Amino acid sequence: MKKTSRSHHREPPPGRRGRPRPRPAFRRKPPGSSRPEQAWPEQAQPEQARPEPAGPLKISPLAGRCLSRIGVPEPGPFTPDEFQTTAVSLATTEDVIVSAPTGSGKTWIAEQTISQRLAVGGRAWYASPLKALSNAKFLEFGRVFGEARVGLLTGDHKVNPEAPLIIGTTEILRNLLYDAMSTGRDLAVDLVVLDEAHYLGDRERGVVWEEVLIYLPARVRLLLLSATVANAEELAAWLARNRGRPARVVTGGERPVPLAGLALWPSGEMTTLAEAARRDDRRRRPSPFHPRTPNARIMRALAEADLLPAIFFLKSRLDCDAAAGRGGSPPQETPARLKARNRLVDEFLDKYPFLADHPHLGAVRRGAVAAHHAGHLPHYKMLVEELMSRGCLDAIFATSTVSAGVNFPARTVVIRQSDRFDGQGFSDFSATEFTQMTGRAGRRGRDHIGFVLAVPGPHLNLGLLAGLMNAPPDPVRSALGVNFSMALNLLAAYRPPEIEKLLAASLAAYQSAVVVDPFIFDQQSVGSNVRADALNQASGDLYRSFQKHLAFLESEGLAEAGGRLTRDGHWAAELRLDHPLIFYAGVKAEAWPLAPSFLAAAVAGLVGDKESNQPPPRSRPPRRLVEALTRLLLAMGPLMDRLEGAGFAVPTLNLRPAWAVLNWAAGGDFDSAVVTLGLGPGDLAMLALRTADHLRQLAGLTGYPELAAAAREARFKILREPVSTPL
Repeated sequence: MKKTSRSHHREPPPGRRGRPRPRPAFRRKPPGSSRPEQAWPEQAQPEQARPEPAGPLKISPLAGRCLSRIGVPEPGPFTPDEFQTTAVSLATTEDVIVSAPTGSGKTWIAEQTISQRLAVGGRAWYASPLKALSNAKFLEFGRVFGEARVGLLTGDHKVNPEAPLIIGTTEILRNLLYDAMSTGRDLAVDLVVLDEAHYLGDRERGVVWEEVLIYLPARVRLLLLSATVANAEELAAWLARNRGRPARVVTGGERPVPLAGLALWPSGEMTTLAEAARRDDRRRRPSPFHPRTPNARIMRALAEADLLPAIFFLKSRLDCDAAAGRGGSPPQETPARLKARNRLVDEFLDKYPFLADHPHLGAVRRGAVAAHHAGHLPHYKMLVEELMSRGCLDAIFATSTVSAGVNFPARTVVIRQSDRFDGQGFSDFSATEFTQMTGRAGRRGRDHIGFVLAVPGPHLNLGLLAGLMNAPPDPVRSALGVNFSMALNLLAAYRPPEIEKLLAASLAAYQSAVVVDPFIFDQQSVGSNVRADALNQASGDLYRSFQKHLAFLESEGLAEAGGRLTRDGHWAAELRLDHPLIFYAGVKAEAWPLAPSFLAAAVAGLVGDKESNQPPPRSRPPRRLVEALTRLLLAMGPLMDRLEGAGFAVPTLNLRPAWAVLNWAAGGDFDSAVVTLGLGPGDLAMLALRTADHLRQLAGLTGYPELAAAAREARFKILREPVSTPL
């Protein structure tokens, strides 16, 4: 993605200007000392808008033509598209990649393919990228196939694990493959459906998708469901080469609901996006000089043009909450919709009474608007999504970071900026990011057309958005990289020469070796154009990285010279974590606290890497917590130094997340723990869930019964409302 450098763009927070992340203050200062917290970009102050312009909405002739297409399709029986029936037919005998726009009906393909497999006594696994999506699919497929035939494995929930259809996260499926490889057992599954398969190119999590596709036995049928990607044929050719059978690509063609681009100027004029981009170019001045249009004015324009409901993508959580908190009179309110909205809110409050004090419920009930971002509790976001899907809301205000994996279709998507913060700087939207954000514009069966409304302002590049409207999709590029968890688990099952062959089978090696244009090839041409020398060079880079990891494992006594894991190495391999060596160092030194609440706190100190710009609590952290973290740091510190000296990344040990989780695990008030953390309720819930995932790994570690028992009790203490509730 292109890094923006225009002077009008926001600066990244202090300490984030391209430098390596500093080691934690806890390691630099005496335990318990405080430090200034860095500003988190999502908590920036909302920008001030100019007074609203007066006057009615003015619509250009071209924009009027687009708006004239608004309407609701006539109801009728469902008829699958040709690409859907083709995919189902092919999936009975072959691996299939479905590359189709959001909302085009990929779930129907999965349902039919799974149904065929279950009908002949087979077993299926449906893997999704997020726990929330897995939970939703579990409930949805339970209604389709019957609750007794559907199970759930996400780490947080384990329901009916012997069912013929299992729903779970991709990480859980990868871990099951690790177990099968290390024990020599076959995975008890006949079909694997990988939802959101374009995550294969995700910089942080793509490695998990690629590992699944490398390790999965060739006898298991594959169905990959992906948003539109440019190189689906390349991915199919790679799979065919590794698995020894053709992999077919089925494309979904155009969006089921066409998309039109509009722009709303501060003057109150609505034009097409193309007109706006040309006008901005003629003025020869960039969009930062445009005054900002208040959200209330945009809402009135949307209502007047019949463009509601809408999803607003705003730059910060604070902006989202401020916009939702203002509420306002619902433009489309009817007594029936008001009653339906209040009834659904009441049903959620009966089921999740801890939501009763949510400060936005009044705006939801009266104003028909809501905020949706990672700072809110998962169950509140579920309520918002359900209200939107049932047509009970006029608008949702969200950050662009939640554009993937949410399900609240709207008629219009409103975009007020054309870049996003990526952890180091602001980058222009890519074609994939833009597609994810606009994928919910236009509801199949409810709209003839969907809309993107650009609102010129200080951080919006109209020309960029106009170009993205017709931009081709981005290709998926491998994000595979060797890490210690991968190295340990591969060594638990294979010897180094076999691991070298596995790495040579990776998409990373394949893409480096392909010598034809990935946009124009087919499987046959690619299969004959992968140069052996290029493939060896590409896989050699990965194998050298593996050897570097292996050398460190040998130096630490976790592996023998020939690559076999020692007893300690096998124990470390059981920790399927981002930093298994760091956690195991604490296990080996018996430095993890055995009091469950303090164990949860210590784990949270290592996994809680999101910082707050809020001042720390005035009270001092408990002395026992400081002592526990100090002891743990003394045990882990030497290994951290050796890892850093060898060029490997190490986690930080942060006091504030540990303190917040200690308060929660010890039975304290959730809101007080949120204040201690200095972030949102959703952040504390996510921290607790990540902590519970790591505790689950410690609970399963053989040879340490006291630690395992403490970890199990610690999970029980933190997995309570509102962090986790029964499905």
